[in-house]
Amino acid sequence: ENKTGKYLKYAFGEIILVVIGILIALGINNWNEKKSNINQAKEHLETIKLNLQDDIIQAEKLLSETQTTIDYANDFLDQFKTLKPVDNNVQMYLIYLMFERNIEINESGINALVNSNGMSFIDKGLQTKILNYYRYIEQLKSRELNANTEIKTMYEPYIKENYYWIYNKTNPWHRQAEFYKDDPRIPVNIDLKSVIEDKKLEVMIMNRRYQSNLISDFYTNTIKEAKEIIAEIEK
Repeated sequence: ENKTGKYLKYAFGEIILVVIGILIALGINNWNEKKSNINQAKEHLETIKLNLQDDIIQAEKLLSETQTTIDYANDFLDQFKTLKPVDNNVQMYLIYLMFERNIEINESGINALVNSNGMSFIDKGLQTKILNYYRYIEQLKSRELNANTEIKTMYEPYIKENYYWIYNKTNPWHRQAEFYKDDPRIPVNIDLKSVIEDKKLEVMIMNRRYQSNLISDFYTNTIKEAKEIIAEIEK
């Protein structure tokens, strides 16, 4: 009986040691796994940083182009209001206001972070900023789509049907001037006065200005938010 008791104590001790060993092994494994997940999340954040840097470059270029659209629309509308005399630039304005704007967002970083369940391994405040940023990008894309659809379905067809004569060598738009520079024909049917007497066109120009102002705000905020997230990642 004494020997049995000793054996039982010994066996019980061995079991405790084995359990402790297993728990230590699991703890080390969990620690290694957590460390691996954190490192992976950091790698995904670096990719997001690169994506955002590209977003900023695009948004800054688009913002500059959109501001030109706004400037042209303002000058054009001053001519409609007879605050300025009509000039040959209206031909350039009519073409430039056709141009669509599209930001191309690379979401490889955010997709990898979400798919790897790495979001839980980064700071809560940074999580919120990143998620809010990509939600904001969806709103920006929706606004671009609205503006571009309006151009394709209303503005551009109207211009090409009613003001086809703007495609000539007298148009100040550099692409037009370059294309028609060797054209020996004398431009005909150029009637600048008819342009500023077109009330329907005036409304379209006002709407292009309105849409461009909205998109300009979106690009400005996109740049601001992207820079803030990059700063957080670098911390």
